[in-house]
Amino acid sequence: MKKIVSWLLPLLCMLAMTACQSSEKRVRGTAEQFLKAYYSADYAAAASYCTPAFAPRVSRGAEAQDRVPEEIAQKMKEAVSQTSFKIVSVAVDKEAGRAVVHYDLDVPMVERPVPKQLLLQLEGRAAAVDGIE
Repeated sequence: MKKIVSWLLPLLCMLAMTACQSSEKRVRGTAEQFLKAYYSADYAAAASYCTPAFAPRVSRGAEAQDRVPEEIAQKMKEAVSQTSFKIVSVAVDKEAGRAVVHYDLDVPMVERPVPKQLLLQLEGRAAAVDGIE
């Protein structure tokens, strides 16, 4: 009996750790894909990583971009293309079905990175962006 418990307990711990890591990996992957699309001004692609409730807010960026004169839109795209991000941390709360991704945004002509965060909703095996702060 002791042998079984001595094998089973470490195995269960490893499975629990793997499950946490896979959730974090999934959230990080969704966040990276969303941020790449969002900060390259591909709002339609960025919206595809969002919850149905948040996607329309992201899509409005594309609509607003269409109403801006071409010269200004081009300058905006250039500025956005020089913006970069670095994910700092990922916190997953499986019980609440939520995750928070903290990242630093490097903006041209700003001395220090700007700390930001993404809010994600966990839906089964998927993660979807539900807000930016």
